[in-house]
Amino acid sequence: MAENQKVFVSPGVYTAEKDLTFVAQSVGVTTLGVAGETKKGPAFEPIFIDSFDTFRNRFGDTDPEKYTESQIPKYETSFIARSYLSQSNQLFVTRVLGLSGYDAGPSWQLLTVGELDELNVAQGSTAQTVTSWTDNIYIPLTGGTLNSSNIYTTYTNGTAFAGALSGLTVSPVGGTSGPFRTAEQITGETWYDGEGDAVGTLVDEISHFVNNTLNNNQGSFDPTGATEFYQYGFIASSTTSQQYAQITGATGLPVDSYNRLGIVNNLTAGQTGVGASAPEAIQSADFSADTNDGWYNSLFDYKYDVDSCTNSCYSGGAFTMFASSASTATTYVEGVVSTGVSGSSDNISPAAQTAYAIISNLIKEGSSTHVVNLNGYTAATSATSWSEWSFYGAATNGGNNIPGQISSGNYFSYSSGTESWGNGQGARNGGPLSLSAYQPTVYPFVGTNGTGSTLSAAVTTFTAAQYSGAVSDYTLQSCAGTSIGGSSPAYTAVQVTISGFSNTGLVPGGTAGDTQFITDDLRYSPGIIAGTVAANGLSADPSNSWFFTGNSVSAFTTFYTGSCSAVTYLGLTLSGAYANYSCVSANTDYHNMTIATLRSRGESTLTSGGPVYKISASTGDGYKQGGVDFDCTGTYNDVLRDPFANFGISAKTDEGVISKFTTSLDSSKKNYLSRVLGRKVFDREANDIPIFVEEIYPNLLKYLHRRQKIRGINCCMCYRPASRFNNTNRTSLGWYMTEWQTPRTPYVVSELRGNEVARLFRFISISDGSSANREYKVSITNISFERVEFDVVVRDFYDTDANPIVLEKFTRCTLDPTAPNFIARKIGTSDGEYELRSTFTMLELTDPVIEGDLKDALPAGFEGYKFRESCTSTVNPYPKWKTKYYTPGEVVFDPYYNSAGGVSNASISAGDNIRKNYLGFSTGEGAAIDFDFFEYKGFKTPVSVCTNTTGSEWPTLTQGFHMDSGATVVIAGSGSYLTETATTLSGKSMFMVGDASFQTEPTKTTDPYYKIQARKFTLAPYGGFDGWDEYRKTRTNQDGYRLGMTGYKYGACADSTYTDATGLGAFKKISTTESNTDYDAYRQAIHKFANPEAVDVNLFATPGIDYVNNLALVNDTIDMVENERADSLYLTTTPDYNLFINSTTDASNKISPTEAVNNMDDSFIDSNYTATYYPWVLVRDNNTNKQLYIPPTAEVARNMALTDNIAFPWFASAGYTRGIVNAIKARTKLTLDDRDTLYVGRINPIATFSDVGPIIFGNKTLQVKESALDRINVRRLLLQTRKLISAVAVRLLFEQNDDVVRQQFLDLVNPILDSIRRDRGLTDFRVVLSDDPEEIDRNEMNGKIYIKPTRALEFIFIEFLITPTGASFEDI
Repeated sequence: MAENQKVFVSPGVYTAEKDLTFVAQSVGVTTLGVAGETKKGPAFEPIFIDSFDTFRNRFGDTDPEKYTESQIPKYETSFIARSYLSQSNQLFVTRVLGLSGYDAGPSWQLLTVGELDELNVAQGSTAQTVTSWTDNIYIPLTGGTLNSSNIYTTYTNGTAFAGALSGLTVSPVGGTSGPFRTAEQITGETWYDGEGDAVGTLVDEISHFVNNTLNNNQGSFDPTGATEFYQYGFIASSTTSQQYAQITGATGLPVDSYNRLGIVNNLTAGQTGVGASAPEAIQSADFSADTNDGWYNSLFDYKYDVDSCTNSCYSGGAFTMFASSASTATTYVEGVVSTGVSGSSDNISPAAQTAYAIISNLIKEGSSTHVVNLNGYTAATSATSWSEWSFYGAATNGGNNIPGQISSGNYFSYSSGTESWGNGQGARNGGPLSLSAYQPTVYPFVGTNGTGSTLSAAVTTFTAAQYSGAVSDYTLQSCAGTSIGGSSPAYTAVQVTISGFSNTGLVPGGTAGDTQFITDDLRYSPGIIAGTVAANGLSADPSNSWFFTGNSVSAFTTFYTGSCSAVTYLGLTLSGAYANYSCVSANTDYHNMTIATLRSRGESTLTSGGPVYKISASTGDGYKQGGVDFDCTGTYNDVLRDPFANFGISAKTDEGVISKFTTSLDSSKKNYLSRVLGRKVFDREANDIPIFVEEIYPNLLKYLHRRQKIRGINCCMCYRPASRFNNTNRTSLGWYMTEWQTPRTPYVVSELRGNEVARLFRFISISDGSSANREYKVSITNISFERVEFDVVVRDFYDTDANPIVLEKFTRCTLDPTAPNFIARKIGTSDGEYELRSTFTMLELTDPVIEGDLKDALPAGFEGYKFRESCTSTVNPYPKWKTKYYTPGEVVFDPYYNSAGGVSNASISAGDNIRKNYLGFSTGEGAAIDFDFFEYKGFKTPVSVCTNTTGSEWPTLTQGFHMDSGATVVIAGSGSYLTETATTLSGKSMFMVGDASFQTEPTKTTDPYYKIQARKFTLAPYGGFDGWDEYRKTRTNQDGYRLGMTGYKYGACADSTYTDATGLGAFKKISTTESNTDYDAYRQAIHKFANPEAVDVNLFATPGIDYVNNLALVNDTIDMVENERADSLYLTTTPDYNLFINSTTDASNKISPTEAVNNMDDSFIDSNYTATYYPWVLVRDNNTNKQLYIPPTAEVARNMALTDNIAFPWFASAGYTRGIVNAIKARTKLTLDDRDTLYVGRINPIATFSDVGPIIFGNKTLQVKESALDRINVRRLLLQTRKLISAVAVRLLFEQNDDVVRQQFLDLVNPILDSIRRDRGLTDFRVVLSDDPEEIDRNEMNGKIYIKPTRALEFIFIEFLITPTGASFEDI
């Protein structure tokens, strides 16, 4: 603060200089006091302001913000200061902050997925268990390029390979025990190679493999070309060498090896020869190489636990793939056409029977679904349509041979076969499942068992010598997709529809011509001879068939036949080996780290006594409702592998309304989390978006992801309840239920002294509240061991290291208390021992510094920051300090993957310019600072929510910064930091450390601290808090929130005094007469002006309150001004509009002049120390170019200052000379009748005239009785006179009480009054002093001053008389 701006309070002779050559300033006698809200600044302390620039620096600029859904300007104080200081240089401002705080409510924290720890992969690989796998695919050789839509697999009913795997929990690679356990892993996840290029999904990879095997020609297959070996991750060479040998032995050609995911060369199977192993010995470091990123990101997936959010495991694996067997065969596709045959089976002629082999009386009554072989066609029963080529016969292997109960066993096909029941066992006795009744010579399908062949009609079949093993049997496939006997048959050539059969019975058995029916138990009937069968038109061997006869009761039986097209299929057996990693730990330092915190919107109302949340979500006391969920499924699954990918947020309100949002943590996107949900309680419509973002750490997230510390975002969140509903567990993150807080930095510490450092001092902000968290930062620079000195530079919080904005600078500071440049003398201390010389900060010194024990010490770093504790096993975010200056060519960070050609994609530094970089808090390379980290984080919920006004500190402590690389020896919980045992940092180093030793003056040019410009670091204050209830749309400063009143009792817990209170602790008593509501916050600020000897003002205003909505505060202020000060005029606000609505367009919400007067009468205010004005005026905020209506207080105060400048206080501040209002317009253009109504009601009008616009057109106080003191100018005359006379009379105190002193009094007072009379303030006066002996004995001198104040001219009456032309004016 400049010397000529100080208010001196200690004796002395002071001189000062003031340059008046630039602007001629007007200096009046008006001094305004204001108690109200500002954007920033010190709280509850009258601060002297001499210009609007000073006000702007200390308290912030103008801002048009209003309280939510109201017309009350939030920062009216700044508009008053702007207007008033244009005519005066004497203003005292007391900022109001909150005392109650609020319950921030339930919280949901987004957590990171830490990247897997490569060392754990390396350890797991040494004990790797390798398992062989084999599976089959079924490929139509139709030419062209293969894709996943034209591969068929064992797991489908004719569907494509990609679709086949969807929804399954097993994969072709190893089945249920293989490395892939979810459908997403099989078909949804895109894999990447070591350069970050997509290689597709598992399905795509198999397509890629087959295309390579077929040389991208799907029309043919050459077995000698199957030399491909695909490797995905690390498989031990003991396994891969055997697989190489198998491929080479089968094909006679070298292996074509493909490192599909780009793992480091040492981890591959080798490139040439049989039995090749890794090119070099495998080291643990091989697993940390960037080339492995494709493997890790493709085949390792985080195994999250939605119940506890504590799991830190990755599951994954590695595998190889090659072709171990292959065959081709021809099968058919169906095309159904009608045979044209239709009619009753009973009426078909012998010729027709011969042609179509339709047998009369084949079906017997009582038979159910069963089939028989009818020559070239297949018949079906039970009036159904059956699409098939193959079908089941009776059961085998002990099955029940009852027709109609189809079970596993025999297949009957179009072609004739030979009898074979296996082991000589017939169907009745149960043949083995591996054999069926027929062994056809041609199979147009592949059966699940007993077929005895791999593929039918083989075009090419590899021999066992070429490949070991054959392709496994396939589930039967059907064109129609139907299933027979639980299995899906192969392609159908015939479709038959037979309707209306009845009277079923067995075909006669015995000898030829025998008509005897088998009636005992429907069993296998070898006794039916061929002649009988032939006579019935059957060509199949009857020995292994059940046959039935029956009559058709339907008039029609229609037959269809199918036309089949031949298609050649490749049956390919894929083999390989796989190894699983069931639990590879994530990097626990970065896993489950809080990266954002969500809160519920809501509102505090009069009757709620605290926030009522849209989502209360409490776990206790019956409040459990609603909730917030994180969606990482389906299209959002990528967020597990990419923290900047889209994810879903689902919010269910207590009313059951569910809102879903697609958002991300990519700050460059439109759907960035903060943009979607908002950052404040009321910046979005709560019904549409019931949650908002309280904190978010994008810079830290980006920093850690670039360095491969974070893989993605966890699918579960950390939930914590509201503090008012959490009295037992005390785990809430919502305890903000305390008064305003002042930001401060951690302690600055000394250079390393042995194995310890010493605390030196910390900075405490002069400004209070939340805004002070982002007002400034402090750089300690030019640290000199030679001179034992350093500089302190106060910088703008938002500046950059390259372009610092210096607010203040204190050079050549020392820690020697006896030195003139002792840091405390330079800056000032919070305890008042050293005068404040900084505008922004003050020091808190440690005792060793005060006592001089550390006079040779220098600042070399700072301790960590306290932070709140989150869920169990979660990690708190932290600021990443800059710890070194980068040299040219040094790697700053190395992100995932490599660039094309395997070239590193690491970010390389061009070298730090030490003049444009600071250590610690930095905007340079190597640092990650998120501003939200410095915001207030509340306290741990206290034992009693009802009575405690402060909670206990959280045990979480981040690492600080120290310039000395050896400072890692300073451990939390030991030595000088033994008290940090209970913190989360216990047992760890207290500091992130620099790049070199820093204990003496550096002498080597290679030392990064050799140049003094490099010896610097920056830190910032944190933890400031406004103390307001952010869930309230307006303040709780109305009358009903006084101690014991209704509003207070709605928020307070019941106690012995207020047994009918119904709250949960939002409000509390802080004394026998005060509570922590906003009413008492405002009252405390107002009463900072109660002592006229401490703060000299003669004009007072309380922006933000009015006598309609805050009558108790207004009356309390009037009482203070009248009885405690008795030297000031109070300007109170008259509402001209319904203040608690959101819009100003509805004329019905205007308060008319008559209503305003009625409101005044209802208030019963009667004071000649108070004045008020109507209506409000429209002004412009120059910062935002927005307009808003504010009370005319600002312009009234400005005009009073103008009056004092150009006239005297006893001149009326009204009219054309001293009453022009600098505003766009008045809200209401008053008529003459309106002005009369207001003036009679003691409200001074703001009139509007066409030539000058708004103008003050009244001079009344709020005194009811008509007297000289019902005028403002007379009241100000008295105030000025009293102040002048008191100022001279005080000099006579303690003098002898005799006639001499009485004469001295008259000699001092009479000239003052005479001067006022000359200046038109008085018409006459008289001073009379008493010489009563009793008064003298009481050490008193009593006197009376009689004055005749000059009244202001308010009414001019002129009568115009019209006379005849010849009249004389003298005669009138």
